[in-house]
Amino acid sequence: MRRQPSRASQNWIFDNFLKLSDNEDVLHPGILGIRYFRGFKHQDLEAVYQRITGRRSIPPLWARQASVQEQKGADALKANRIQSAAGHYHRAGLCFGRAQHLIPVDGHPKKKEYYDGLQRCYGKFREIHGGHITKHQAEFEDGKNTYFYFWPAEGEGPKPTVLLIPGMDMVKEDAIADPWQNVFHQRGMNVCAMDGPGHGECNMNQVWVDQTNFAKAGSKVIDFLCERDDVDSSKIGLFGQSMGTRWTVEIAAHDDRVNTVIGQMANVGPSDIIFNHAQPNFRRIYMYMSNILDDDKFDEFVEERDNIWHGVAEKMKANYLLVAGDMDELCSPDDINEFLDVLNCPKELWLYEGIFHPMGEVAADMYPAIADWMLDTLNSGLSSDHDNRVVVPEG
Repeated sequence: MRRQPSRASQNWIFDNFLKLSDNEDVLHPGILGIRYFRGFKHQDLEAVYQRITGRRSIPPLWARQASVQEQKGADALKANRIQSAAGHYHRAGLCFGRAQHLIPVDGHPKKKEYYDGLQRCYGKFREIHGGHITKHQAEFEDGKNTYFYFWPAEGEGPKPTVLLIPGMDMVKEDAIADPWQNVFHQRGMNVCAMDGPGHGECNMNQVWVDQTNFAKAGSKVIDFLCERDDVDSSKIGLFGQSMGTRWTVEIAAHDDRVNTVIGQMANVGPSDIIFNHAQPNFRRIYMYMSNILDDDKFDEFVEERDNIWHGVAEKMKANYLLVAGDMDELCSPDDINEFLDVLNCPKELWLYEGIFHPMGEVAADMYPAIADWMLDTLNSGLSSDHDNRVVVPEG
């Protein structure tokens, strides 16, 4: 008989919270600002969340809106309205990405159908966007690949480059964010975005995350970057969101070629909060990403993960910035400061008052500031004893 998913006894709570809200804010306070930053459109979000009746209704509603945008893209392309077509296909890809993500079951036919939709629409967007976003893969272990996009900045010569690391709720297509307003690309930086073990395309190829392989995958992407004439190999930065705040540190601790690391939406403290106390989808998704479907074995995996974490972090030498909210429901200020005290590298903290994990309320100011800090630090560096912890007041 089929087993119920982990923490299934809380589904009734989850479903009722969804009914109480017109959007995702009831589960992720501030998430709408992040959705907009990533290129989602209000019209698509409204079309999905006005119709949600419970957790199981979410994937088909995202897929339905994706199909609407895909058809609009095809109609615009037929009429030779290239820019409109690119916008519709981009929106369709993002919607299919959400649809597949929320089915954390290996081999599920709907997950495969929706993921194929993501690749089809995002591929069409890349074809007609004109920005030369190219797709690549690199083997990091025998028979296991990481998959990534490279988007060169305009102009000749080698340039600073940012490798974007998605969170556990994202895919590489999300990570590039709005390609018409990408804050890194706008500032003359090459942009690269990867699916590491446990993410999107890796999941579809059964490449699961473990304790060490994300760092290995990231290092192979850096190999690719360093071989390019348009990349300044001395100016490679990492930008990670949410669970990506861990993976960026793991990559930089493993690979000294990383110059600068920025993490946003802190996930650097003990894992019991996200996997045992927060809403149950987090645990289900990471169990899928690690392909550990037994609760006791997953708890052992998480315990080991936390036990080695500080030992990994103290090896990082790169310039480091963490951007977080002081009301983050997944990582408290005490946990953040404990983590920062472990680091032996130049470090900085921007702690926003009154802001929860997604930080969407301050996205319009925060992301340009992050991109400026990244470029300045890649170019000029920080002193070895740099330790600056700033509280950003509300408003």
